[in-house]
Amino acid sequence: MFKRMCWLVVTVWVSMLLLLGFDRVVGLVGRVPEETAVTAAPYAVIVNEWSQGHGGNQEWVELLVVQGPADLRGWDLGDNSPGDLIFSQDLFWQAVPTGTLLLIYNGSDPDEILPADDQNMDDCLVVIPHNHAQFFTDTSSWPAFANATATDNPYLRDEADNIIHNFSADPGSSLHPNAQQNAAYLGTTAVGVSEVANWQNDTADQATPGQGNGSSNAAWINQLCPNAAETADLAVSKLAPVQIEAGGILTYELQIQNVGMLTAEDVILTDSLPLGVTYLQDGSGYPVNQPHPGVLMWQMGQLSANDGHQFVLTTTVSHTVAGTLENVITATTSTTETNLSNNRDTALTIVQNSSETAVLLDAVLYNGRANNDDDEAVALRNVGAASVDLTHWRLNDKALPASLVVAPGETIWLTKNAAAFTRQFGFAPDGELVSWPRLSNTGGEVLLTNHEGQVVDVLVYENGDTSTAGWSGTAVFRLRGFGADGQILYRMRDQQTGFIMPDTHTAADWAQASADVINGRKLRYPGWDLDTYFFTAKMTETAVITVAIAPDNAYEAVVDQIDSAQHIIQGETLTFENAAIADALVRASQRGVSVTLLMEGGPAAGVTDQEHYLCQQLIDAGGVCAFMINDSAQNVFDRYDYLHAKFLLIDGQRVMIGSQNLSPNSMPSDDKQDGTWGRRGVILITDAAQVVAHVQSVFDHDYDDAHPDIILGVSHLPPLPPGFVPITVTGGTTYTVRYPEPAAFSGVFPFEIVQSPENSLRNVDGLLGLVAQADEGDVVLVQQLYERPFWGSNPVDDPNPRLEAYIDAARRGARVRILLDAYFNNAADAHSNTVTCAYVKAIAWQENLKLECALANPTGLGIHNKMVLVQIDGQGFVHVGSINGSESSSKANREVALQLQSNEAYDLLADVFDHDWPYCAYLPTVLHNVVGPANHILISEVQYNPPGEDAGEFVELVNPTPRRIDMSGFSLGDAVSQDNFEDVVRFPQGTVLPPRHTLVIATSAAAFYAEFNQFPDFEILETETAVPNLIDDPAWGDPATFFQLGNTGDEVILRDGQDQVIDVVTYGVGDYPGVTACPLVTTVGAVLERFPYWQDTNNCTLDFREWPFPNPGQLAEP
Repeated sequence: MFKRMCWLVVTVWVSMLLLLGFDRVVGLVGRVPEETAVTAAPYAVIVNEWSQGHGGNQEWVELLVVQGPADLRGWDLGDNSPGDLIFSQDLFWQAVPTGTLLLIYNGSDPDEILPADDQNMDDCLVVIPHNHAQFFTDTSSWPAFANATATDNPYLRDEADNIIHNFSADPGSSLHPNAQQNAAYLGTTAVGVSEVANWQNDTADQATPGQGNGSSNAAWINQLCPNAAETADLAVSKLAPVQIEAGGILTYELQIQNVGMLTAEDVILTDSLPLGVTYLQDGSGYPVNQPHPGVLMWQMGQLSANDGHQFVLTTTVSHTVAGTLENVITATTSTTETNLSNNRDTALTIVQNSSETAVLLDAVLYNGRANNDDDEAVALRNVGAASVDLTHWRLNDKALPASLVVAPGETIWLTKNAAAFTRQFGFAPDGELVSWPRLSNTGGEVLLTNHEGQVVDVLVYENGDTSTAGWSGTAVFRLRGFGADGQILYRMRDQQTGFIMPDTHTAADWAQASADVINGRKLRYPGWDLDTYFFTAKMTETAVITVAIAPDNAYEAVVDQIDSAQHIIQGETLTFENAAIADALVRASQRGVSVTLLMEGGPAAGVTDQEHYLCQQLIDAGGVCAFMINDSAQNVFDRYDYLHAKFLLIDGQRVMIGSQNLSPNSMPSDDKQDGTWGRRGVILITDAAQVVAHVQSVFDHDYDDAHPDIILGVSHLPPLPPGFVPITVTGGTTYTVRYPEPAAFSGVFPFEIVQSPENSLRNVDGLLGLVAQADEGDVVLVQQLYERPFWGSNPVDDPNPRLEAYIDAARRGARVRILLDAYFNNAADAHSNTVTCAYVKAIAWQENLKLECALANPTGLGIHNKMVLVQIDGQGFVHVGSINGSESSSKANREVALQLQSNEAYDLLADVFDHDWPYCAYLPTVLHNVVGPANHILISEVQYNPPGEDAGEFVELVNPTPRRIDMSGFSLGDAVSQDNFEDVVRFPQGTVLPPRHTLVIATSAAAFYAEFNQFPDFEILETETAVPNLIDDPAWGDPATFFQLGNTGDEVILRDGQDQVIDVVTYGVGDYPGVTACPLVTTVGAVLERFPYWQDTNNCTLDFREWPFPNPGQLAEP
């Protein structure tokens, strides 16, 4: 299926004739010529979703073109009277393709849920404001739909005023959304819009513009889009009651359907039950496996196109459960799917517990930062479905403020002193207690009692009394190794929903729980906004990505961006010591650009005189230097251990995110023609609007003068020494620049922004979630300043989850290489990179994993990079930012990283990684002419004498380089020249071999499968329809024969599309100029295997070994 950008809202659908199997539209891209536009009919275009917005006049309408191409010129979108919003005569509207989603919104008051504007129809997505004069004739006003008037709904009319879709009639005014609500169509046919049961009202924040409404509607839209590919496409849905009582029966309705065009093989349906829910039975007809507690798995085998299953799952809910239960269902298949958005569904159920109130203790600050602990505070959360009046409730023995009401889902903060709380948290509390219960710093109990004096929730912390009624097990302890003052204990959140976990009255409910390395062991301090940034930010956008590499070209890329700024520059950096970059910022400020830098006020080496001086120059030019400081004597506490993020925002339109500080060693400014000297790192620059907006929100949150830790200027610093002269000479000549220019790539990119301290340790997405997808045949490349071997005393009790994720990827079969800095490394430190590599290498040796670790200093002043590259099924992903491999980096610092999918960016940075890797050769070896890895595709394994029939022959190719290689038109054969009576076959167009991957070519796929229980990538003879054939080239050899290897000797020759020889292997009597042949294998069935797989000397006796265990598709490494 085509990849749909997240947000576009008007949808255009394939005609009903197409759905019935008539002429398929092939290759329809962009607009269709005028003469092909069809005459509009009722429901040719439908209202698929519309919303009153989050407030004000933030309305929008999503249209879906069901029968296209549709000529929308002169059409009218409005209410029950015509003439509201008229589509212009612009050719843009002349032939809107079937399956296009059109999102039209009030441009005067855009809803916060909406994406950036998009006028490109190629992906079946369009987003346009109503006041865009090119597309609409009267842009003065939006056709407002009254919240309280049930008959005031969208009408869509064609140019002749024929009604195409009238929401008031289909489905009817009963579905009219009220204020801050939406109406969404869940159906899968145009005529289904008339059925009330096919529609749903929900709150405006649950709207899904541009994504389809539920799995079935989304799948229908994907099928209609002319860009849809012929693949399998599993869609799942799960329904649950909205509310049940604790201790009762909870039934789920599960449905799985293959809405694609190909059969889905090896289908597995997995249901992850929430805590407190137990399986009873199901009606699927398939055996259910439970590989882990709470995980149900049905192996359903084959699912044909349009086939599906629906059944009921019956469970019980524990008497102790209260709050919202989230149940997640997922479907997988071994058949390729390009649309995975409908493979997962979530059902939410509110559990009412008559034995407990719905209000819980959500957070406790018992050891405040203010004088006399005046900022001590407790947060209460209502997890129920009704508001709760807290009048006469008590916290320990102290009364809560009168008439305090907490709404469903709301969290309120109560404190000892409102002024002290506001100073530390940056916002006012919801209530101040007249008399505050004493919360001991060394431990105690927090009891919440209702108006009847009943205990409704309890927290026991540190050395508190664990026998307190309502509590079970050990107490909750703060996270050791970090400052005790200000640490907030808070309830654990579910990664998928952000909801608090069901209450079990134990320490396991709290985010400081030590048993859970990922969801537990958390930190929280006043001034953090965990709820806002709990999820990573994900977006798919049309954008330009520029990859700048330090020290080669990063300085030049950064200064180019600064020099291009017209209005405003804002950014965060640990340090600011690069005089040349400071000059560029001064120039920007002098030409009227607003320049603001926010820096760490207490870096490890302190604020240097160099930074002080450069800040003063910027201030004198009209710019702002601000610091996040810690001054406990003044009751000022910085929010993060270190402000360590490294980003610059340019004009609110571009953002630079990377691993480098604004320092001379990170980005030397010298002339690079004779080389340079600096620290390896990467900076990503993009104009992706949603990425820019999110990073802007992070800056605005950090640079908030409501927090006393922000100080402007340099007056707090010691005075500069008299006559101080800044350092202006940077770089050197020792490192030869390999990447003189930044590389820019354009396209549609999936982005994800990962940040600390809020969300960098999520393992359902983010970096850990990405690495968790890597398995057999995939690649993980890690280049870091450091990666700690453990986050405490040892890797068993205190593992580093990042490092363990890389090791686990190797255990699943991925090739993992970890490259750490040697320049700053202190081998004697128990947490050094030396110790990390020793730990990794020991595991690799013990478990025989494709797992490597090395130290290097490729550019003279160390590796400062924080980069992870992952290649999954040939798709390259890049993670670059400021996050190091320490516990503080993930839990206590401000960090920002950008993660994206781009094969081009991956290939470039994999090349950087590969060149930086220390391929070691000792001097005696060097003198014997040992060469490094080949820079071209190699023949890596040859089976010319299989046991049994010769149809079992195969040849394996490998790409030992760090870049993808297009093999379209490449040839493989044994014909030395065109007039040889032997054969040559060619690879079809579109054949691409990713880095360090293999291609296996078998004579017969059927015979190959019989031997190895797997299919090859290509076959010579047509024996299996699922395996593509190589194409015989009649210009070479004898067209009457086929590519077959001789048992007494032969040549295996790989050529490119221009018939230039790439690699040759000869054996026995085989002969080719300049190539030394291998002797024949001594055992029938043995293969010639290149060992190691990347070595090529054109001498088969040196490059290959006789190997009795054929292993096609597996790389041979020492």
